[in-house]
Order: sequence, then structure tokens, then C-alpha cells
Amino acid sequence: MRKVIVRLSQKENFQNTLDLEYDILDNNFTPKWIRAYQRGQQKGNPISNPDRFSGLNSEWNQGKVFDLINERVDQINQMVPGLIDRKLNHPDDQDTLNYLHSFFEKYHGKIDSWLTDPWWQDKPQDLRNIWSDLNIFIHKIESLNRGENPKIEITWYDTPKPERLEPADYKLFTHQYRFGFIYSLYADVGKELTSLTYDQDHHHLDFVPPTTVAADCHLRFHTTSEETVSKIHQDCEKFYDQNRDYFVKKGYQKDDYRLVIGSIPLAKLSNPIDPKTLLDRLKLFNWVQNFYII
Repeated sequence: MRKVIVRLSQKENFQNTLDLEYDILDNNFTPKWIRAYQRGQQKGNPISNPDRFSGLNSEWNQGKVFDLINERVDQINQMVPGLIDRKLNHPDDQDTLNYLHSFFEKYHGKIDSWLTDPWWQDKPQDLRNIWSDLNIFIHKIESLNRGENPKIEITWYDTPKPERLEPADYKLFTHQYRFGFIYSLYADVGKELTSLTYDQDHHHLDFVPPTTVAADCHLRFHTTSEETVSKIHQDCEKFYDQNRDYFVKKGYQKDDYRLVIGSIPLAKLSNPIDPKTLLDRLKLFNWVQNFYII
């Protein structure tokens, strides 16, 4: 059985570490996930933003992320004067968050589209990283606004993503997250059904189902209640019904297998541990030092 080792540390003290060991699940998707990870390792890609911890410590708060979002808007406008004519006024300004995200979708573009898009030909390389940061911070403040569940997100920027999900992979999606499991992360540019349902985005209704196989993943340290699972399902179904014409026009009937919610389970903790004990230990760390598949 293949395993995952996630080594956590403190940003200020790399010698203080905690290793989390996981068993990789045997399903249709995990071999593709392993290959995606190996592609990134072959290129020597580091973990992007190794501090994406949610609901585990006080490193991140609305005020901090609010400032980071507006800083990135200023940086983009310095490189492309006048491109974005609006900044965030307060942390829970969802309309402006949607507006800013629409710029990310339009100008960052789909995966690797920047390589051939004429708009990028005379733009600084740093601009792509700033766009990526803006996207991360938008989703971070949305998560803070809604109340965060404990999790750690791990991504590798610029890792090749040539593989696509197969029909059988979509059957694996779940939005009933379980403590101690690793799940896939959405790796496309756009919004999947859950995000569209809750973002109330009137600026850029662009449904893009999960299609891209990526190494990106998230570690969950909570279990979703049956009530929450039921409510999310009902809310997404209601959103589809309210926007049926839009979805049908894009080629998605209500029973389309790509209309999934949640993520694919990838691995689970090798050794059972009391949730409170582990959560108390996790509060001491704020950095993903390494991620291994062995």
C-alpha cells in the first residue's frame, strides 16, 4: 500500500516538525493523482503557499486577508494601469469579491492559456503569481466569512496538468468530509456548482465542472454532519433549478454526471487518533515543510 507523509513545521522553526502518515485509497482516481504529483516532483516544483491552514490557528484573519487582497489589486494596477476599477471595502463584501474573481477568470485564463494568449505577451512574469495570490486570498476571505472548518490546502503552482477526469472518477465525489482524510482540490479556472450556489455571483456566471487532474489536495480535520450534507445538496439543486436555462444552454442537463459536489477522497490517516488530541497538536504548526508519496 502506498503512503503519504505530510511534514508540518513552524515557519520560524523548521526543526520542530510533525509527520502525518496516510494510506492512499484504492480507487479509480488515485493512480492519476499520484502521476500528477510525480510530474511536479520531476520538475522540482515547491509547494505553493505552504501556509494555507484554515481553522487551526490564528495566523489568518479577515483584516489580514482584506489588506492582502487590496495590495494585490494595487500591484496589478501598477503593472496594467487602470485594469481593475474597484477594491474591497469590507471583508464580507461578496459582490466585490465576485467582481474581482471575474477579473482573475478573464485575465488569468484557463490552465496554460496564458502561453498563447496575446494579452500576456508584454506582461511581466510576476503578474501571473499576483493573479494567483489574489484568487487564493479571495477564496480565503470567503472561507473566513462563512466560518472555517479545520483543514490544510496543498498546491503546486505551474505543475503540468495534462490528464483529465474520466466518467468513473465523477462517481467518487462526496461532500461528506471525514476527519483524517485527504481529498482532491478543484483545479480548473471558473466555478464549480457549490461555489456558484453560495457566491451569488452576478458578474460572471461561469460554471466549469472539475475536469483537470492535479496533485493539489486538502487535508480535512473535521467530519461534515448529515444535516450540512443534506442542506448543501438541497441548495445546489435549488440553484440549478433557478438557472436551468443557463445550464442546459451550456450542455448540462440536471442528471449530467459532471454536476458533482465536493471532492474525491484520496487517503486516510494510517493510525487512528483522538480528534481533539490531534487538533491540539496541529495548532502548534503553520507550515507544510514537505509532502511525500512513498
